[in-house]
Amino acid sequence: MIKRKIFLMMAVVITFCGIVGEPLKINADELDEPVIIEQDDPYMFVNYASCTLSITSGCASVRSIVNGEYGTIYTGISVYIEKYENGSWHSYASWTHNGGRSQDNTDTTGVGHGTYRAWMTVSATSVTGGCEEFNVDGNTVGY
Repeated sequence: MIKRKIFLMMAVVITFCGIVGEPLKINADELDEPVIIEQDDPYMFVNYASCTLSITSGCASVRSIVNGEYGTIYTGISVYIEKYENGSWHSYASWTHNGGRSQDNTDTTGVGHGTYRAWMTVSATSVTGGCEEFNVDGNTVGY
């Protein structure tokens, strides 16, 4: 009987902790005291992510790095280069990488003269089943 109660309590806690990827929602107006949320790391399952574009002699290189937190079992990266033309950004090239906890990729493509920028979308999955997805802005380079 005690094991069943413990199991049920754990199931309730796991459900409310957002294991399925849904955040726990709290209405602060219904609480007696203020809610203070402190988070040094902006991501739950990734401790570092960067996207860097460089262009040399007509060759654009994009380095995309993702380092997962302990417990991260999967990372997916979609990397994009866009070119600025006629007052707006247009898709120029893209790549997709799937891997484990951490990745360090470099992708290249030929470019002509102009202004380019890089960015990436990162998805990460934890061993607990939680997941997150976010964008990382890279840099802009004129060539």
